[in-house]
Amino acid sequence: MYICIGTSSTKMKALIIDNHSKYIGKIIETLKLFGIKHSVIDFAKFKCAESEKYDLFIFSGGRMSIANTPELAEEKKLIANSSKPIFGICFGFQLIAFVYGEKTQELPDRILGVHEIDVFDLDSSGITYNSSKMKVYESHKFAIKKLPPDFEVFGRSEYGIEIFKHKTKPIWGTQFHPEVTDDNAGIILLEGFLKDFGSD
Repeated sequence: MYICIGTSSTKMKALIIDNHSKYIGKIIETLKLFGIKHSVIDFAKFKCAESEKYDLFIFSGGRMSIANTPELAEEKKLIANSSKPIFGICFGFQLIAFVYGEKTQELPDRILGVHEIDVFDLDSSGITYNSSKMKVYESHKFAIKKLPPDFEVFGRSEYGIEIFKHKTKPIWGTQFHPEVTDDNAGIILLEGFLKDFGSD
């Protein structure tokens, strides 16, 4: 079985795997603020072997079925085997949880707009935030209720887990959309990730 680990380049370059999110442009804007070169690829065209060209990965939001979309196989392989930094957003967050053994649960209604979540221990992860509450932008119909093995939780809401991080691998995820910055503070999670892993 092919294991996609790869080696780091001398100049940081990110790959955004587009799971058909309408917010790709906002992710790109954030990467540009950090001076990080990037490429964007449709999830159905991504091949794990291409991971050798990149230093970090961002998995966008999306609305397809995690369990019943065969084109996600290469993305799942990358999550399972890569030692490089990964940040999952919304669907990408759920995909990480799925690969590590947890299933999504459908919610009665779609969660949309700015909502307040509970956050805790962010300082221990290197992110400075001086409140136990955070306003974030949500847009999802499914949620992760149980924490996958080997992950730590840093945020919850009444709908499920909102922020997690792998204990030993550079893998982060948010159920909300940190790239959507109007009237909320969620961007600090993506910025914290990029500060940690987006420089040589």
